[in-house]
Amino acid sequence: MTNDEFRQRARRRAMACAASLTVLAGMLGGCGGEVVPGNARQSTPNLAALDMGELSAQPIAVPANDNDTYGRVMESARLAEVVVKPADFDKDLSYGGSALLPTPGRTAVLAPEIALQPIAQYGMIAGYAVNGTDSPASPPAVGDSKILRMTVLNFRADPIARLVAGRIAAADMARNPDTIRIAIPGFDDAYGISRKRSPVLVTALAHKSFVVVVYAADRVVDAAALSARASAALAAELPLLDGFVPTAPDKLSAMPFDGDDMLRRLLHPDATTWPYPAANQAGTPADANWFGFAHGTGVVYGPRGITHLFGQGGAAEKFEPDPIERAAFIGDWWLMRLSDLAHTRSMHDRVVAAATANGDTPVATPAGVPDAACFRGKDVPDNARETRYRCFLMDGRYWAVVSGQDEKTARQRAAAQYALLVNTR
Repeated sequence: MTNDEFRQRARRRAMACAASLTVLAGMLGGCGGEVVPGNARQSTPNLAALDMGELSAQPIAVPANDNDTYGRVMESARLAEVVVKPADFDKDLSYGGSALLPTPGRTAVLAPEIALQPIAQYGMIAGYAVNGTDSPASPPAVGDSKILRMTVLNFRADPIARLVAGRIAAADMARNPDTIRIAIPGFDDAYGISRKRSPVLVTALAHKSFVVVVYAADRVVDAAALSARASAALAAELPLLDGFVPTAPDKLSAMPFDGDDMLRRLLHPDATTWPYPAANQAGTPADANWFGFAHGTGVVYGPRGITHLFGQGGAAEKFEPDPIERAAFIGDWWLMRLSDLAHTRSMHDRVVAAATANGDTPVATPAGVPDAACFRGKDVPDNARETRYRCFLMDGRYWAVVSGQDEKTARQRAAAQYALLVNTR
């Protein structure tokens, strides 16, 4: 299998698991629960006795990166750590999703609020976006919901970012004769663009080498309320960007694939080929500028990016991200590293309890894997059949999710994932 074939297969698998990830995001919403004190210990298993089918339990050697295309995906995942979640400054906006935007083409889902032409012309390097709304409907309807999206795009230099912000605003102004400028309190350099009798405001602001775009919508036409919300979003976002050092453009092709030492520990469908990073398709313009959990494949998120994925869906107030240090994704399988074994066990127990409460059916776990739970998902659609059977397992500080379209396959994959974790202790 070539690298391109693997990436295409990984994208298909990752898109097919959207429903499963949404369910698991809800389960993880309460992962900051009680941690039982004590001295937890890892067992020394007999890996030779595990039924792993034809799967390997040995980590793949990490290749060297020589392609800035991969670097742009990883840089977009890095940006997740400095993009504020809408619910952080407005608790009403607790439903949402996020997306990697490593190329200008990926921003097409945000049209028409962000004009593609200046982004492509002036060489966007990386981008990331987070949605927030008060409606569980997907996509939420403008005029029926309170909506905010924060998008951050990085360019090569500060003057380029200023030029692009102005071009985005100019393109928005030119689309409709009813367009008006709206002042954004506290941000004189921001371009606030709306239309007469419209409950939507798009704000573009250049900050250092970044262009920040805030899309805000509400149920009623109230320019003052929308501009105040855009101001609050920018006030929350800019300090995060001030603490971020972008990767230099000429260093993108040298970014390490597994600098967090996570991906080599995670099982994936083709265990002979490295899981090269790729961004999932976030959606289409027909989705009314909305997207769900477009988390990417072959990428690793830090604590803030994890809250974008698992700290939303109406359960944001129950989510405590601090114990979760990193989350790695390969297709529809993922691995988390927590602060200590006790927190890992607490989260594992909560997710198992939540799966049971959700109506998922418990099935047999792989023999010889001490901390595993497997389920047949409730009402899993055919386009997500690869996630019909899910197994959760842990080893030390690591907690993993693997899946399969039948019970035996899921069990063998769980056994192989456990063995891989043991072999990379």
